[in-house]
Amino acid sequence: MLIWKGKQEAGAGTYWDVSTGERITIQGQDTLPGDESTTYIKASGTMMLLLSPVLGLTFAIFLPFIGIAMAISFVGKKIVNAGKRRFKDMAASTAKNVFFAWRPLQAYLTNKRRGGKREKNNGRTKKT
Repeated sequence: MLIWKGKQEAGAGTYWDVSTGERITIQGQDTLPGDESTTYIKASGTMMLLLSPVLGLTFAIFLPFIGIAMAISFVGKKIVNAGKRRFKDMAASTAKNVFFAWRPLQAYLTNKRRGGKREKNNGRTKKT
């Protein structure tokens, strides 16, 4: 048997944790650490050294695809965020136009324009 699970009775040998890469050496009959979801491969150190170039080659082959996928993900997130920002700005300007700065709690009991107009007269400002 090549693949073992955690909490399983195992004989003497070297076991490699697939998720962490940790090496566990068992001298006699013992139980593997971890729970049932932990997966181990029984292989000697020599076997793992022989498999490492194959694993490295697999990584080197798929590295460009990983880079392309990350670039597409990055650009996609930027587009989505820009769309959200545009939609938010558009919704805010639409709300501004629809509600035309209506403030029902404020009352203007005097004319707004009365104090605002001024005209220049010989260098002095004069209220009209």
